[in-house]
Amino acid sequence: MKRIFLFLTVICSMQNLWSQDLTISGVVKDASYSEPLPGVSIIVKNSTTGTTTDFDGNFNLTNLSAGDIIVFSYLGFVTQEIPISESVELTVIMQDDVSALEEVVVVGYGTQKKSNVVGSVTSVEVDDATSVPTTNVSEMLRGRAAGVQVNLGDARPGGASNIVIRGNVSVAPNGNSPLIIVDGLPFDSLNDVSPDDIANIEILKDASATAIYGSRASNGVILVTTKTGKTGKVSIDYHGYTTIQSLSKNFNQYTGQQYIDLKREANRNRFTGEYLRDENIFTPFEIEAIENGNFVDWEDLVLQDAVIQSHALSFSAGTEKTKVFSSVNYFAQEGIIPNSSFDRGTLKLNLEQELTDKLLFRGIFNYQNSIQDQETGGLNFTTITPLAKPIGDEGELLKFYLGPSNTAVNPLWDQRESTDETKTNLTDVNLSLVYNFTPNLSYTLKTFLRNRNTNRGIYRTSLHSAGDEGIDGLAVISNQLFKQVLVENIINYTPQINENHSLDFTAVQAFDEQRNEYTQIDKSGFTNDALGFNGNATVLLNNQRDVSQRKLLSFLGRVRYGYLDRYLLEATARADGASVFAENNKWGFFPAVSLAWKMQNEPFLENVDAINEMKLRVSYGTTGNQGINSLESLGVADDIPYVFGDQTVAGATASSRLPNPDLRWETTTTLNTGIDFRLFKNRFEGTLEYYKANTTDLLLDRSIAGTTGFNVIRFNAGELENRGIEASLTSHIIRNENLRWSLGMVFSRNRTEVLSLTGELDENGNEIDITDIASGRRLSVGQPINNIWLPKYDGIYQVGDDIAGSGNPLAQPGDVRVIDQDGNGQIDNRDNVFTSTDPDWYGSITNTISFKNFDLFADIYIVEGATKLNPVLANGELWKGAINGIRTKYYTPEFPSTDYPRPKPDTHLHLFPFAVRDASYVRLRTLSLGYNIPKETLSKIGFQNAKIYVTGTNLFTFTDFRSYSPEQNPLNDSGGTAFPETRNITIGVKVGF
Repeated sequence: MKRIFLFLTVICSMQNLWSQDLTISGVVKDASYSEPLPGVSIIVKNSTTGTTTDFDGNFNLTNLSAGDIIVFSYLGFVTQEIPISESVELTVIMQDDVSALEEVVVVGYGTQKKSNVVGSVTSVEVDDATSVPTTNVSEMLRGRAAGVQVNLGDARPGGASNIVIRGNVSVAPNGNSPLIIVDGLPFDSLNDVSPDDIANIEILKDASATAIYGSRASNGVILVTTKTGKTGKVSIDYHGYTTIQSLSKNFNQYTGQQYIDLKREANRNRFTGEYLRDENIFTPFEIEAIENGNFVDWEDLVLQDAVIQSHALSFSAGTEKTKVFSSVNYFAQEGIIPNSSFDRGTLKLNLEQELTDKLLFRGIFNYQNSIQDQETGGLNFTTITPLAKPIGDEGELLKFYLGPSNTAVNPLWDQRESTDETKTNLTDVNLSLVYNFTPNLSYTLKTFLRNRNTNRGIYRTSLHSAGDEGIDGLAVISNQLFKQVLVENIINYTPQINENHSLDFTAVQAFDEQRNEYTQIDKSGFTNDALGFNGNATVLLNNQRDVSQRKLLSFLGRVRYGYLDRYLLEATARADGASVFAENNKWGFFPAVSLAWKMQNEPFLENVDAINEMKLRVSYGTTGNQGINSLESLGVADDIPYVFGDQTVAGATASSRLPNPDLRWETTTTLNTGIDFRLFKNRFEGTLEYYKANTTDLLLDRSIAGTTGFNVIRFNAGELENRGIEASLTSHIIRNENLRWSLGMVFSRNRTEVLSLTGELDENGNEIDITDIASGRRLSVGQPINNIWLPKYDGIYQVGDDIAGSGNPLAQPGDVRVIDQDGNGQIDNRDNVFTSTDPDWYGSITNTISFKNFDLFADIYIVEGATKLNPVLANGELWKGAINGIRTKYYTPEFPSTDYPRPKPDTHLHLFPFAVRDASYVRLRTLSLGYNIPKETLSKIGFQNAKIYVTGTNLFTFTDFRSYSPEQNPLNDSGGTAFPETRNITIGVKVGF
């Protein structure tokens, strides 16, 4: 027996020795072209042994064992696994990977194969988008999808940006904001989503894609899907980064000496050319500063580099019956202006539980707590004089920075003596039940409750300039409670007919209620400043209470039909009833229909290997807009307390807004045509689209005669046309295993035009323009809605010009020149022209390069043809030398400028036309370099994956617009300096366990 066992052992050992010396070789070819494929990855499964094919597709692997599995993989082709039992020479044929066409994307109330999408739907590459370190998720969409324009709204920590999809289709307040849907539920802010929780982002742009959301979707829809647990996989992931923020700008202010020269030049005698004595120009305090050379660089004094920190930890697990995803996120951002910051913590839980074979439960829980501190005190460091002394000799802050005889208060003093804090608590609960009657018929009950509680406290201490009147501290405390309740009943039915036909029915009934409660208390007479706005006060200055509510009841249906996987039809109809409209106009009906032709599946194209996808589509439909405040169709009263004897008695008066019982829906009808294509083994993929949207019954605000007892009325009138083209192209230039390079381009062009207004004509038979009170836009037939209405700037008057015949006969060399459009010898409103502020086009260029374990991402964002009015250049006090501002090479008799006017002590005419400037720009927005630590290294320490990266954001901006950002005026609406946009350098790490 022992001999038999020894013999078997020897035989097995010999077999094992033989099996360790197997060799395979051969060639790898393309199934479509029967050509060799270079760079194919060939790996022995569950090992680090491998090679790649050479230029002729040949390969060779040695020292293999019987039973080894050889894995062949290449981008754009299906991965193959081939077991071996002996040495052999192989010819491996790689099949085209059509998974890109089978990819599932999220659409309204469901999902759909990407190849079957009929409407205009764009998927955003989330990994690229989240490379931007920000809590402002809106900025992550910039340049990622054609037709999606992101404009910087507020650069301060916790600020937001404005998103416009395919231009403006409305003039109503908030009438151009897209609908944001997160996990199938409406969100009022995209910033309520943590970037690290996002799994997918889709953008719906045409009526076919958005009509299922009806009145809420006239401006497009942003669909966000958060991460969920996966079956059979337990993972813990961490993402953390630190960012250094620094000032980024393209202009300089006048230094102390340059400001002195400006002021001297402004007070120069225009007739004799002689300079005045400094004693006649400057105050004694300023002369002392000039003699001592004590000049203030306010930017250097106020601004500082600041830090962002972010930490995100998530847990994901799943079985066949239970799937769980949970995350904790913390984000903290300091502002480059002191006293500004934003801190946010979020907790998320996504749970899916199969209760029975037919019943499924889904729960999504979100909790968010944030604190935002804002700089206060009317801080303006862009135009403030450098001839100042804000800091004393002992380093103390001085209240009167222009000398003890000047009562102007140091803005840094008021900054120190101010607090502006906003705390927000947000709770979302989303519970759903899905009951599957049959595999093809299901019912979903979806419920959603949102509570957002915002508390804001503003405090001015007794030392603040507001306390000079002896009020001993001043506080404004406000509380806003937003509550939303949504209930949806959804039925999906997908009958199985045969392989040539496909059907899909969706029916939804929904109820949405939103309620806002706002309370504000103003008080003064605080005992001390220790507790700030939380302290006790003796005087109640004001007590305000506002409550508003809006409801929406909806019924909708959608049918999708496909024939032979070539011809697709989708029809949608939705009826919405909104409480904000008048009694007889509450309901709107919004249908849409779309067709698509998958040309690549036609017999005459089946053998055209160069075409992987060629889909033509066209859609036509309507959506509505209810973007008005509640109660605007009704008569309301304003609270007007009055004094009766020695008591203040409650009272009320009719609102200044005239009620309109006939107010109705604003309706947008859209035609969209497009073509989606993938060519040459998916090496080139892209989309080209044209759209035209006409909005009727515009919701306008219009001034009315005061004799009516009212000032303004909201009414329906006119028609607006919005049209444009979009193109996106991605080219996978190199697709080798070790080196991959993809180049992406996005292009968007949009135009708006007012087609009609009220129909009222002037004495010349032209429709009368309307200035919309709510938006401040001047609306004129034939013109865009975003415009500037001013005379046309025509340079600077020079010596020898025909000033007498120019329309401004009193002008002198160095003054601003504008065009006398009607040639009547004078400049007035009849010489005004419209200038569109919208860009001619905008787009982006992205580069993604992967080399072995390194990856590089670069994103260039371009805006061409935009126009803005620069309020600093338009400020006459700057050209008088009374304030500091944007430094220019201004006109002097010795050095006459053709670009900038001459400083002078009286106010320049036509500074506003002069200040209308080109705001086009090109920006290297993102540059990110990452390194993925090899898995063989990670396996030794128990990690699944790990990546370290460094990212630069807003690194370089090329623009002629003088500001802290080409999308931002140097001054805000209140006259303070706008919060500067920053250049960011980020170091981060991603780790998976």
